[in-house]
Amino acid sequence: MITVQALTAQGNNARGDAVLDYLLDTERLTTYYLGEAGTAELTMRWRGKGAQALGLDGEPTREQMQQLARGFAPDGTALCRNAGAQAQRTIKRDRHGQPVIGADGQPVEQWRGGHRVGFDLTCSAPKSVSVLMALAEVEERGRIVAAHRRAVDATLAFVEGLVETRRCKGGREVLPVHGLVITACDHLANRNTDPQLHTHNLIYGVGLGADGQWATFDPIELFAHQHAADALYKAHLAQGLRELGYGLAQNVVRDLDGQDTGVRTWEVAGIEEATIRHFSSRDAEIRAAMDEGMNHHDAWRTTRKHKDEPSPAEMFAHWQGLLAQMDQLVEVEALKALADTNAPPRSDDDILRRLHEHEAIVEDKDLLVAVSQARAGVGPEQLAADIARLKAVMCEIAPPPIAVADRGVKLPRRHTRSRWSARWMVDWEQEVQQRADARRDEQAQRVPVEVVDAVIADYQAEKGFVLSGEQRAAVLHVCCESGGHAVLAGVAGAGKTTVADLYKRAFEANGQRLLGACVSTRAAQKLEAESGIASLSLAMLLKRIELGRIVLDDRCVVVLDEAGMVHTEQVRQLMRCVDAAGGRLLCSGDLKQLQPIGAGSGMALLAQRLGQAELTEVRRQHRVEDRDLAMLFYDRDVTGRVVLSHDADAKSSAQTQAKSQQIWQQLEASNKIDAWDTRQQAMDALALDWFDSEYGIDRRLVLVHTHEDGQAIAQRLRSGLRDRGMLEGEEFQVMGRQGGRALQLTLARGDRIRITENAPDLGLTNGDLTEVVAIRANDGGHDLRLRIQARGDREAFSVVVRTQAFNHFNQGYADTIHKSQGQGQPAVFHYVNPQQTDNQTMLVAFTRMTHHYRLYGAEQDLEVARMKLGLDRTKQNAIQQGSPLVQPDFDIGFCR
Repeated sequence: MITVQALTAQGNNARGDAVLDYLLDTERLTTYYLGEAGTAELTMRWRGKGAQALGLDGEPTREQMQQLARGFAPDGTALCRNAGAQAQRTIKRDRHGQPVIGADGQPVEQWRGGHRVGFDLTCSAPKSVSVLMALAEVEERGRIVAAHRRAVDATLAFVEGLVETRRCKGGREVLPVHGLVITACDHLANRNTDPQLHTHNLIYGVGLGADGQWATFDPIELFAHQHAADALYKAHLAQGLRELGYGLAQNVVRDLDGQDTGVRTWEVAGIEEATIRHFSSRDAEIRAAMDEGMNHHDAWRTTRKHKDEPSPAEMFAHWQGLLAQMDQLVEVEALKALADTNAPPRSDDDILRRLHEHEAIVEDKDLLVAVSQARAGVGPEQLAADIARLKAVMCEIAPPPIAVADRGVKLPRRHTRSRWSARWMVDWEQEVQQRADARRDEQAQRVPVEVVDAVIADYQAEKGFVLSGEQRAAVLHVCCESGGHAVLAGVAGAGKTTVADLYKRAFEANGQRLLGACVSTRAAQKLEAESGIASLSLAMLLKRIELGRIVLDDRCVVVLDEAGMVHTEQVRQLMRCVDAAGGRLLCSGDLKQLQPIGAGSGMALLAQRLGQAELTEVRRQHRVEDRDLAMLFYDRDVTGRVVLSHDADAKSSAQTQAKSQQIWQQLEASNKIDAWDTRQQAMDALALDWFDSEYGIDRRLVLVHTHEDGQAIAQRLRSGLRDRGMLEGEEFQVMGRQGGRALQLTLARGDRIRITENAPDLGLTNGDLTEVVAIRANDGGHDLRLRIQARGDREAFSVVVRTQAFNHFNQGYADTIHKSQGQGQPAVFHYVNPQQTDNQTMLVAFTRMTHHYRLYGAEQDLEVARMKLGLDRTKQNAIQQGSPLVQPDFDIGFCR
């Protein structure tokens, strides 16, 4: 496994670990432990062409590493503009400018600024490889470590070939980094002294550009290729082990229902699963802590020991003593006699289907990851051959577009590399647009203008207000000016409900009936409650049409709400059903908000062909300054009009940065950002503010990007609720479930849980927020009595759930941003995740609030997020991106 973590000016990661100090204290290994093969390379060694350019050779010294960590060459030459810049210790202040007081009664201090040390890229061998190293004799274990090192070196060469640096004003000129400076440090054990062969690679924050100049570098490709680098490392390691004579056992990864996920992993043949579990005490400790009520995040942190290893001699003696007592084959020659074992194979078609589960267009790195997951254990040459064969049957797509302002003499690599799409994916997209073209000018479904005018007049008299110009135009477009399909786009909080009420009245006045479809049952219930349109989830609607339980006709208008979240294949299926009946399809949504989970955007394909009515006036936020801030997340054209389509020109880096900066400055000016030294501090602060909120619990919305962050924050909120007497009685460890993830939850009376799957027989809907009113253990599980909140015309009710039969629920204190679209609450507490931050997620998170919003995070996480507030990551369609004009000059290079 490979992890990549940014390091602060103090050499710490976002968890607060002093990584630089730890690496400076790495213990050297000798031939006594690893034999001649294991000491052919130093335990700590220089890597990277940048190290060669600086003349670095032999064993790294503390002084050399500290100089590079500050941005200097070992001889004192500055290698970047901010070399030697020191972080400053400052007092943390609250939104009112007052010092924040910590648990010790003293003002909280924080580090700010300074030259960042760099990045910690850690390569960890599969556990069976570490066990094999532990049981082998000296010379053989050295050969195993050497195979690991060769795999690490191949990975570093791959990464070094990706990184780029920028020159000139605005970073317009992009140059390859000719060399990085890296210190590789080997370790044989984890913090519990279990065998765990891994290498920390400290990539210092400077690089030698192709122009011979030193500077900082852009780490974006480092993070973007993390999973590809991991696939490459494992392929080289597998090859090295086979060259030593070992067989590999390929395993099937199954989901909670026992179904094949399509992912394969490998371990060394003959290393028993029980042995692997025994030497995974770190994982066992975390699980035990979670069983006592901790979330994974806190369990990881509180069970973590200081890196105070015994000597290698003591560790190997201890490991081999344990292995002698286990039912584990320990003879190396006997292990080498074992052949490979393979799981059921995955075909090229299987790989293509999995590749396009979420994206219509994929890159070389995606192909590398997908092939390695399907065919775990193959060597790098076979990986390259499999990728080449897949590309031969795929459509070649143009590289990502780049703004004219960003075009220097040499383009960034990612803008020169072709992308790829399965042929059937392109066929689906073409069918959607062909159907749109075929029914563009149909008249039969249009409502007469005089009918719409009468409906609008009656509505305005009834409500006592006059429609805005864009509201009137939207109703006319949907009802009178479009054929068999129409698109209505609106910014977040634009008040599409009013327009929906009007077009519903107009269609019904014309003898037509409406049927709503949404991405989820919860959203469908909300649409029906607000608009009066009978609604179902899209999946349920398609299923009932297939079974003949719902029959569409030419007087039916299907309203696909939040259509910007619906992927291409579902839109294609719905169009087929509507077109066959001669009915009408209206796609309503926002292409700039959350994107489809599946591949492509059907709404974008339709909007490109048919155009769209647009609602651009924000109405949800109560304060003018909040409405203005919400609109900063949207782009505008040269006339100042809000851009709601996908086919706008690519933004330049300067435009993206300017937009990010503008949004960030407004968030700061409004005291909506709370930065801390560590993630733990940020979560604690969020919890305190949540309890201090003036709004009721049901009117506070905690937003996270990942379920793990949600669990960590939920545990803090539960602790506070328990202290306040709002949770009562005994606490139970209950196994919940979110999709394919098992979740260990601590529950007591008064806890809130969120239902994560429909259960019609229990009256439960995916997304229901429930309260635990009683809980008891039964034989092998738990009985929960849940009170479900009232919603719309449904009254509150109670139901008893037996977890052996139904455990599709999660904590009810924090929602992922993707689950929150369509919601709105007075107060929003948002915990940042820099890897998943972009313009779309931030837009949705901010616009969920009506009165209060605050963003929490570690300083370095927020710094990364700050640069991405203007970054669009909208779902792309293959036919809208086009074919490449020239053959790209790109060699993935991992066969070398």
